[in-house]
Amino acid sequence: RTETAHKTRDDERRRNTQRKTDMAPKIKLTYFDIEGVAEPVRLALLLAGMEFEDVRVKWPDWASLKSETPYGQVPVMEVDGGRMRTQSGAMIRWIGTQDPSKGLYPPERLYEVEEAIGLVGDIIRSWTFPLYIAMRPGNLGHPDDFAKTDEGKAKVVEMRKGWVETELPRYLGYVSDMIERNGGKWIAGGDGPTIADCLAVSTLRGFTRGFIDHVDVDCVQRHNPAVVAYIERFCALDEIKGRYTVGVGGTNTE
Repeated sequence: RTETAHKTRDDERRRNTQRKTDMAPKIKLTYFDIEGVAEPVRLALLLAGMEFEDVRVKWPDWASLKSETPYGQVPVMEVDGGRMRTQSGAMIRWIGTQDPSKGLYPPERLYEVEEAIGLVGDIIRSWTFPLYIAMRPGNLGHPDDFAKTDEGKAKVVEMRKGWVETELPRYLGYVSDMIERNGGKWIAGGDGPTIADCLAVSTLRGFTRGFIDHVDVDCVQRHNPAVVAYIERFCALDEIKGRYTVGVGGTNTE
């Protein structure tokens, strides 16, 4: 009788698993073949255990795709073949609500999650000027070819190195203080990561990956080792481990 009962429970578990798989939404996420603003969304999908088609657009193909997107930009996300959904912030919050048992967007820590997301947004906005002085100088009141001039090149170096030495340490301190205040493990507290960690880790790792001119790859380690430990803790999660090779949390330690 006991053997039969075990078999019945096992069969029921398999049916429940299959039922969840059948009911899972079919997700297609489209972005360029870089981490960028889509990476937090990808991380949230991985932590949520939601399978998705990760479409990486090559630059030569972007012109033909751009006109098909609602706002001429990516990422876009399609669910069950429906309309193109926009705005990475909306995507990551939606993902966080799909399976409450994952704890990615817990109602009891909603304020802490949103506060952390706001802090990451502050970092991104502060970094915009040193970033765009080389990429889009026209947006900052300079000629479009400013970054190619001697004056422009010197300004790029000055702004980026200055930000890394003054603003980055300040923001890293805010991050480490928030982690400590919320229990010492995750930026919004709790036993496991939330969507706020997906955003924070992706943003902070970007400064260590070696693709930004005049930003040394050890800048986070040099200014705040506690934040490095936090990023490494996130990247060691079973769902994330081995995803990265370069930068903090990557497998290439040379």
